[in-house]
Amino acid sequence: MSDHEARTVRAAENQSLFRTVNERVDELNRAALFSEVAEWVCECADTSCTERISMTIDEYEAIRSSGNAFAVRPGHELAEVEEVASRTERYLVVSKRSPGANTARALDPRD
Repeated sequence: MSDHEARTVRAAENQSLFRTVNERVDELNRAALFSEVAEWVCECADTSCTERISMTIDEYEAIRSSGNAFAVRPGHELAEVEEVASRTERYLVVSKRSPGANTARALDPRD
């Protein structure tokens, strides 16, 4: 595996960890039903990132419909390992490039 491919896989692994955290946040949001809008963890590849994203449960579910989609804050995307699939004012949806895409799908907690 080349250095670039290894970086792509590592980024997907890091982002998959944050996605798993957000799955728990989703469970808590649904159980509490405090609000339509909730705060989610930024799913960027930076393991030290602590920023949050405001999204509705429906927005979160739309992102989770793909095992290769992650919600990140604007400016947190990594062009060398992922593509921006869509943009809002509050967040971007990014998808990993291969081989990171394979890793992201394999680590999808919903599969």
